[in-house]
Amino acid sequence: MIHYEFPLNERIRKFLRIEEIFEKMEAQIYAKNEFSSYNCFNTFFEIIAIASRADLKVELIQEIEKQRSKMKTKMKTKKNVAINNELYRTRIKLEKSKTTPGFNFGGDKFLTELKTRAISPFGIVASDFPEFQYWLKRTNEIDRKAYFQNKLNDFLPIKIAITNLMKILRKNIKNNSIHTNSGSLQYKLNPLLKNDLVIITLGESSKFYPNISSNKYAVNVHFSKITNETYTKSIKFKIGIASF
Repeated sequence: MIHYEFPLNERIRKFLRIEEIFEKMEAQIYAKNEFSSYNCFNTFFEIIAIASRADLKVELIQEIEKQRSKMKTKMKTKKNVAINNELYRTRIKLEKSKTTPGFNFGGDKFLTELKTRAISPFGIVASDFPEFQYWLKRTNEIDRKAYFQNKLNDFLPIKIAITNLMKILRKNIKNNSIHTNSGSLQYKLNPLLKNDLVIITLGESSKFYPNISSNKYAVNVHFSKITNETYTKSIKFKIGIASF
């Protein structure tokens, strides 16, 4: 099955973007190809630009406390207690975390120069930066992994907070099986709820992919084709709406 996720507000869109950037960074750290370090530096600079914002930290702490308050109203099962305890630990880590807003590398000229080159038209090119060539030649795969993991340490509380919150949101999903013969439909929302996320699930053999637009009252789903195939058969899929 293929799951397509669509945020319904800017807050969830931001959470999804940050989650994806961290996942991309982790994949690139463990990638075994000649240019993975180039990608790691570029993605690391993306993480700094987003995750070092002071307002993000405050927003995450507020959302965690909101979820903890909700957990206290539920039955005290082992699972719910474990989730509440994890949220508490996550909040403490966030409060103790220290990330300097902006690209302040603490006098690290190597990173400062890489950042300057990363935003240039040609990006990071080793032939233009001998110190980078030296770094690539003198470090092995294990050293480079350790280097990037160390650089990410300050941002791990952000990553953990986003991961835990999105896990809670996705568990709140309520799926409905549905079909359309025309390639589009309108799915009504409960306007009394603060709807956060739409997840549309299609079979892996499907030749269509969904696009959505939304307002407070409905989600409009339109399926586009990856081939010239016409809508001769019903498109079956699942649609789920999740809210914090």
